[in-house]
Amino acid sequence: MIKAIYEVEKDGSVIARRDSLTWVRLAAPGVYLVCSEAEGEGVLVDGEIYHVRGCALLPGKETVSLDYHEMTETR
Repeated sequence: MIKAIYEVEKDGSVIARRDSLTWVRLAAPGVYLVCSEAEGEGVLVDGEIYHVRGCALLPGKETVSLDYHEMTETR
């Protein structure tokens, strides 16, 4: 069985590991909406919105990078 994990990195340190991500986009100044990855500009991690490197800038939000790992689970 293969398990996928997303790692959220800020300033070279992993700040979160998740099975899935909650993507958001800026709809109006200060208003963020949950959306699909294709529409996403940032991710929500532990109640905080972060800009994702390579996406449209989000004013006042710190930038993170994402890593995606697939691992084979052994039992």
